[in-house]
Amino acid sequence: MFKVSWDRETGGVKLSSLVGKDTVNISPRPVFFEELNLLGLDKLGWKYPECKEPLLWACNKEYYYRGELVFEAKNANIYDKATIIFQPGKKRIKLKPVDMKKMLERTKEQMFLCESEAIEFIRDTYDTYSGANRIREKYAANKMDFESLAEKQEKKTKQKMAIVKEDCESFDIMPLSEAEKQGKKVLKATKIDFFLASFSGGKDSQVVLDLCTRALPPDAFQVIYSDTGYELPSSIELYDDVQKYYHKQFPTLKFRTAKNHESVLNYWDKIGSPSDKHRWCCAVMKTAPLYRLLKLPNSNKQAKVLAFEGVRSEESIKRSSYERIGKGVKHSFVTNARPILKWNTTEIFIYLFRYNLTINKAYRTGKPRVGCVFCPFSSPWDDMIVNNRYKSNLNPFLSRIVSIAKERKIPNLDEYIKERKWRLRASGNFVSQKSSVEFIKSTPHLVASISNAKVDIEKWLITICDYTIMRNGNVAHGEFNYKKKIYAFEINYKDDFNYTFTLYNASEIMLVKALKRVLYKTTYCISCEVCEVECPTGALSVYPEVKIDKSKCIHCHNCLDFHEHGCIVADSLVKSMENKTKSGNISKYGTFGIREEWVSEFFADPQVTFWIVGNSSLGNKQVPSFKAWLKDAEIIDSKNILTEFGQFCIDNMVNDPELIWSLIWINIVYNSELVGWFVNNISKDHAFDRARLSELAYDYFSSSFSKNTIDYAFQALMQVFKYSPCGETLCQGAEYDKNHLIRYEYKDLSEIALAYSLYKFADANGTRSLRVQDFYDDDCRNGVAREFCLSKEKFEKGLRTLNSAKDRILVANLSMGLNHITLQEGLSPLDVLKKLF
Repeated sequence: MFKVSWDRETGGVKLSSLVGKDTVNISPRPVFFEELNLLGLDKLGWKYPECKEPLLWACNKEYYYRGELVFEAKNANIYDKATIIFQPGKKRIKLKPVDMKKMLERTKEQMFLCESEAIEFIRDTYDTYSGANRIREKYAANKMDFESLAEKQEKKTKQKMAIVKEDCESFDIMPLSEAEKQGKKVLKATKIDFFLASFSGGKDSQVVLDLCTRALPPDAFQVIYSDTGYELPSSIELYDDVQKYYHKQFPTLKFRTAKNHESVLNYWDKIGSPSDKHRWCCAVMKTAPLYRLLKLPNSNKQAKVLAFEGVRSEESIKRSSYERIGKGVKHSFVTNARPILKWNTTEIFIYLFRYNLTINKAYRTGKPRVGCVFCPFSSPWDDMIVNNRYKSNLNPFLSRIVSIAKERKIPNLDEYIKERKWRLRASGNFVSQKSSVEFIKSTPHLVASISNAKVDIEKWLITICDYTIMRNGNVAHGEFNYKKKIYAFEINYKDDFNYTFTLYNASEIMLVKALKRVLYKTTYCISCEVCEVECPTGALSVYPEVKIDKSKCIHCHNCLDFHEHGCIVADSLVKSMENKTKSGNISKYGTFGIREEWVSEFFADPQVTFWIVGNSSLGNKQVPSFKAWLKDAEIIDSKNILTEFGQFCIDNMVNDPELIWSLIWINIVYNSELVGWFVNNISKDHAFDRARLSELAYDYFSSSFSKNTIDYAFQALMQVFKYSPCGETLCQGAEYDKNHLIRYEYKDLSEIALAYSLYKFADANGTRSLRVQDFYDDDCRNGVAREFCLSKEKFEKGLRTLNSAKDRILVANLSMGLNHITLQEGLSPLDVLKKLF
C-alpha cells in the first residue's frame, strides 16, 4: 500500500505515501543471521550477532545494509550455493541488528491505516455475506428465496439487482445502481455455510488469520490447514505454535487439518511428477481435501464457503489483476476475499514484527515464499535452501526425479536437475500404466477403444444425461436422452474393463464432448477426490470408490468440465490419443521451414519440372523439406501436382497475400503434427526459443522420435517464423527480444479466413453445429482461437459480419447470451473460399 524507503539510522525501513530519494522499487524482505550463515558470510570475514532481529534487507538477490548495496548472490541451484559478489570495500563488515523499536515506532501510523482498513474490509465482508444467512432464517417459514427473486428480476429487467437492508430488519430488491446511488446497505444473496481463514504456514496467511481474530468473533470462522505431504517441517511446526497461541486467547476458535487419503509420492507413481504444465498437486493434495472436509452436516452436498485468503497483487502478474472479492474463481461454491491484496512484502513482515508473531523459520533461512519442499513453480534459489536446510525431506522427491531422468536416458543429468528442466514434463508418457483411450473414428459415429478401465463405465454415464441400457452377453445397447433427442450407443465388451464404445450419429458436439470426458474418467479415475468437490448437489462421491446418487444428479457436467479431459489424472497421462492419426513424420522437414521466397518462386512456375534439380534456387536438401510443407499446406498433392487450393492461392496471392498466408497457416495446422502441437500448446503472449519448444514437446514426441529429430523439427519451425509471413505478419512467431519470439493475437484476420477455419474445424469434428465457447474450452484442438490466438470479441465480430453478408455461409446466433454457429451442409472449405472471395 505504501512506498518503502531505507531508514539509514535504524537499519530498517520507512513507509510513506510519497516517493523520495531513498524509495525502493522492489519491496525488501528482512534478512536474518540464518540466511547469512547459509550463504557462508560468517566464513568470509563478516561479523554479526546471532540475534532475533534482522540484520539487512534484500531486494531479490541484492542485499542492503542501512540503505547501501553490500553484495549480490548469484548462480544458486540445488547442488551449488550462491556465488557472493561483494561491492567494493564490503568484503568485511561488522553488522548491527535493525533497531526494531524505533523502526516500528516510525512505521506505526502507516501500519495502523493498513490494519484498520483490512479489519474493516473483513468485518464488512462478513456482515454483507452473513446478511444472506439472516434473510434466509427470517423468511424460512414462507420459503422466500431472495436470491431466486433477484435472479428473476435481473432476467426480466436486464439490469443487475441488489438485495438491500431496510429499517426494522426488513429487506427489499432494487436495481444495484439505484441502491448505490441511495447509499443503501447491499447484502449478498448467496448464503455462506462456512467462513474460513485459509492458513498455509506462510507469512501472508498468518497476517490474515491474525486480522480475522481482531475483526470477527472466534466462533464466526474456522481455520483450516492443508497438509499436502510436501510441507516444510517449519510450516508444520508453525501451525502447531499458531494453534497454541490463539487457543490461549480464543478457546472456541476452531482449527482443522485437511489431508488426502493417499501419500503424494503414491500419486507421483499414478499421475506423473508435477510440472509447469500439469500442476496437479495443488488440486489433489490441497484444495480437494480442504473442501471435501467442508461438506454440509448429514449430507454429501458441498458447503458454500467464503475464504479470507492471503493473496497479494505484488506476488505475480496474474494476481495483480485479481479483484478484492472473487466469486467462483476456482470453485463455484467458494467466494475468495483478499484483505491484504494491496499490501507489499515489507508491510507483511512489519506486521509480524509489530505483534511479535512467530515467523516461519524458512523465511529466516532466506526463502522468499514458503511453499512445498519441491515445486515446479519455485526457483533454483529455493532448491538451494531446501537442500541445505531440509535435505532429508527433499530426498524422496529428488531421488524420484533423478531415477525418472535416468530411465528416460536424459543427457547431462546434473544440468537437467540444476536448471529444473524436470518441471517441463508435458505428459505422463513415462508413467507405468496400462490404461488407455483411443478414439478410432469421430464421424459419422464416434468409436473409442478402452483398455484396462479403472471404473465401470455405467457409474460415470449417469453424469451425462438420462439413459437406458440393456446388456446381452458381451454386447450392450443403450440410448441417451440428450436435449430431448435420442442418441443410440453400443458397447462391445471383451470384459468389463476392456471394450469398444460406439456413439451412433455423433452430430451433437456437446454430447460428444461430455462422452469423451466420461470415457477418460472411467479409464483413468484413481479416486483422487478433485472432481467430487465440484458436484453442487452431493450426488458424487469418489472415495473409497466412485458412487453417484442418480436421484441427486442434475447432469450439470461440473464434474466433467472442471478440467481438461474431464479428469486431472487423464490430463496428465493421456498421450494425445485423440490425435494419434499422425500427418507424417516431423523429420520430413529436416531443418528447413517454408519460405516466402520459395513459395513465390513455385507460384511463378508450378509445374512438375520445378522439382528437377537446377530448375529452382533450392538446394538438394531443401527440396524435400519444401515439398513436405507444400503438401501440409494442401498446395500440392502426394504426386507433387498443384491442387485446386494451390491454384486458388496462385490466382489471389497478388491481390491479398495476407489472406493467402492465413489460409496456408490454417492448412498446415491441420496437417502438420509439429505445427498442430505448437498452436495447441504455446499460448498467447508466450515467449519462446527453439530450445524451450524442444523441451516442452519432448514428452509428446519422444515415443516416436529421437531428441535430435525433435530439435531439428523445431529448428525448421523457427525458420517458418523467420522466413515467412507466419511469423511477424500473422503474429505466430514475432520478434520479442534478441533470443526469443512470441505469439500474439492476429487481430487482422479476415472474415474469409475465419469462415475457412470454421469449415476446416467442422470437417475435422464431423459436425455443422458449433458454439463460440467450444473454441475456447481447454480441451479444444485447433480452431481459430488456437490458430491465431483470436479473442472472443474479435471472433464474434467476424461472425456477425459473416452472418449479415449477402452470400451468407453460416448462421450465428449471438444474442441473449447464445453463441451458436450453424454451417451450411454440403459446403467444403474450398467452396467457402470461392463463394466469399
